[in-house]
Amino acid sequence: MAGSETFQLRTDPADFTVLTSAVFTIAREMGKNMERTARAPVYFSAHDFVTTIVSKDYELVALAEYIPVLTGATPFSVRAVDQYFKGDIHEGDVFLVNDPYTMDAGNQMADWGIVYPVFCKGEHVLWVANKAHQQDTGGGVPGGYNPGALDVYAEGLRIPPIRLFEGGKERKDVFNLIMTNVRIPGAQRGDLMSMIGAARVGERRLKAIYDLYGADTMTIFIEDLLNYGEFIMREEIAALPDGTYRSEILGGEGSVPIICDLTIKGDEMVVDFRDSGPQVPVYVNSPIANTTSSVYMALMTSVGKRIQYRCGGCYRPVSLLTTPGTITHAEYPAIHGNCTNFIAKQIIEAVWDALAQAAPEETPAGWGSINYWAFSGIDPRSREGYGTPDFQACAGGAGAIWGVDGWSTNGPTICSGTLFYPEIEVAENIYPIVWKRWEWATDSGAPGRWRGGLGVHNEWVCDSDPQPMHLAYAAEPFDYRVAPAPAGGMLPKPNSKTLLLADGKLETQEEVRARLLYRLRSGDMVIDYVQGGAGVGDPLERDADVVLEDVIDELVSLESARNDYGIVIDPETMTVDVEASKTLRAEMAAAKSEA
Repeated sequence: MAGSETFQLRTDPADFTVLTSAVFTIAREMGKNMERTARAPVYFSAHDFVTTIVSKDYELVALAEYIPVLTGATPFSVRAVDQYFKGDIHEGDVFLVNDPYTMDAGNQMADWGIVYPVFCKGEHVLWVANKAHQQDTGGGVPGGYNPGALDVYAEGLRIPPIRLFEGGKERKDVFNLIMTNVRIPGAQRGDLMSMIGAARVGERRLKAIYDLYGADTMTIFIEDLLNYGEFIMREEIAALPDGTYRSEILGGEGSVPIICDLTIKGDEMVVDFRDSGPQVPVYVNSPIANTTSSVYMALMTSVGKRIQYRCGGCYRPVSLLTTPGTITHAEYPAIHGNCTNFIAKQIIEAVWDALAQAAPEETPAGWGSINYWAFSGIDPRSREGYGTPDFQACAGGAGAIWGVDGWSTNGPTICSGTLFYPEIEVAENIYPIVWKRWEWATDSGAPGRWRGGLGVHNEWVCDSDPQPMHLAYAAEPFDYRVAPAPAGGMLPKPNSKTLLLADGKLETQEEVRARLLYRLRSGDMVIDYVQGGAGVGDPLERDADVVLEDVIDELVSLESARNDYGIVIDPETMTVDVEASKTLRAEMAAAKSEA
């Protein structure tokens, strides 16, 4: 329907409304099932997964965006399974895949994909699929994040499309092979069964709808839904000014560029990463499924943010161009274990930065970057294994958007506000850790007419005696930068990590980056400062009363109020000196114009 100006439903409008709500409700119900049955906090608390319904042509029909950056990768897993087992797919089969280098089947190996065919009266009509981050993936480092990996084999167990259930019967040999190669087999088997159970819920609900409406009606409805998504997205793109807009952000190792040339022509868009730099020997390279999903997320959080029901049709007007062997289209055997965190963020913000040149009021400023540890070991209390990212240290601030301050401690860009943190008391009960501090960090949100959201100050102490705790610094070994802020907003302070060891030795950020892997003993303390989001607009245009309120709430310091916003506040009375502020702002504005 390229270039069409009208859209005509073939489905009865009332049925279309009911069925659209139904399929998205089914996707959400699959997610709720995982929340309530999984064993790992990464699922039931952090929600690090996504549940989807996929068409026979590998387009997203409906989804529950728990972690949005995973959404666009699920059709890749479905396509790989369908092509690998072509002609040998039956009712009751369950498939598993995680390897991004087998038929482009995945985004990263830590995110396992369950693919489940849906049959109606013997005919294969749809797929349900979910992706979820695993507590462990095998490989050289517990938890799956291996900053010292030399190749993909050191990052975990590579799983091409395999059949876990055949005609409804479990293949015990395959299960045993997988669980023998992970460090937490009991809990992880439970999580895997939770994923399968969620898929079965989706299958049952879809079968009921097919039985009620019939396969012919459902086929037409799905075509209508996808066509409607395309129509709405074309309207959004057509509202943008035509042109080509370039953005460049430094990627792996601080020197490899991620270059986005975004071209808008009428109601179509081309996102071109072909000039990006080569893949690097750091675990941030992005396989094509990850890059595709990141681009889709960037568009849905900017030009497509008003679209209520996001489906695969929304992506039809968008063409993605990449060069194999580059950091945005990694090829075997490039290491990539943190691609969904770091390079995904940079891809998203490169698209945002390009779009901001066309529509600055539609585009978010850069979010605080991810800055966390992955820890694992044997809990001395239960003598069972554990492993997870330190989600409390993922709590960066969101970038502001025109007219609204950024959300505080809202997680990384790739989650778009959907990442939830385990409550401290719950986390302490599950892991041998004692938290000393978890609070908003004053001045971490970058100044702007609309301020960036705040990051977090996080401190915890290892309490695993006599067992050691394995700790991996899950961040890139270089200064990580937020994308430029639109319309004159400022950028946030950088992340920092330090270790205060029980013997009194303090390891600085530079020492942590040089070492990356640790074995902690009881009494060792981790100290994190996680950056906030970028600001939007000139800080000198922020309302003085709002700046005062931020100072009273300890979100902004007196020094920042004066030096960044030009607001003079009496520390005794906590009131704004109006005349002094007016004079200071005039001086600062003059200095800016001269610069």
